[in-house]
Amino acid sequence: MGERYKNLKTAELSNWTGKAVIGERRHTKLIQDFEELGVPRIYFLTSKSKLGIHTEIYIGEADEVNKRINNHFSQKEWWDNFIIFISKDSNLTKAHVRFLEKAVYEIAKQNLTTLNIRNLSEPSGSKLPASDIDDMDDYLENMIFILKNLGIIDFSIAEEKVKPASYKNVFYLNLTSNRINEKGKILQAKMIITDSGYKLLKDSFIESKQRISFKGKSYESLRNKIEKKGLFENSKISGVLVLIKDLDFDSPSAAASIVKNRLTNGRKEWKLKDGTSLDDFENK
Repeated sequence: MGERYKNLKTAELSNWTGKAVIGERRHTKLIQDFEELGVPRIYFLTSKSKLGIHTEIYIGEADEVNKRINNHFSQKEWWDNFIIFISKDSNLTKAHVRFLEKAVYEIAKQNLTTLNIRNLSEPSGSKLPASDIDDMDDYLENMIFILKNLGIIDFSIAEEKVKPASYKNVFYLNLTSNRINEKGKILQAKMIITDSGYKLLKDSFIESKQRISFKGKSYESLRNKIEKKGLFENSKISGVLVLIKDLDFDSPSAAASIVKNRLTNGRKEWKLKDGTSLDDFENK
């Protein structure tokens, strides 16, 4: 098996029967005669969005995954790479891969600001006995680990559980000067740096009125997506919304633009309490 995969990338973990097979769009024809890919498998199609805002992702499963990817080659132009997960002991069944497809999809949905899911419908999943669920949970964990550590897809954002009390180096972003609280202080949004990028913190204040110049710009669709998900609520102050849950971003400018409802240079405008900009902080 190793020799025939020499034109592709592969990834394995010790004491795990799974294996990732990673290729580019141009490798589609290469995998068509691979027998081990002609059985039920879970797979991903990916590309980076043109503006670098998020990762485009399609999550799928197929009885003959090589044939399915060949279909995607002719029907979907947006993707650049595929990742197929196989089992070296051939124990992955149709029910297993459908379970994994549903589980990964649910995790991907939580990564609202960093992943754009290209599936047109939600996977139905499958029912498994308890012993199989335990095995598939382990398989899922290893899949996510490989995808993250190879820099392909980072699903772990949804799993980060950092307590507010432990936050260090909180960055602040002022709203416009007329957005003030009862003490006359300008309202702010808050953000921290994480291992995966940047986290806009719950209870941050958000500008409700969009600048005309923001219309049609790169982050406008992301802002609309967040708003449609109901992640802002009205505040007592006119023209200001409040974020109701933490949101993760790949870019500080994306987070800042969502807060200001206009294009914003996040590296210049996010600042520590002492006035140090994010740009200066990260370039120390």
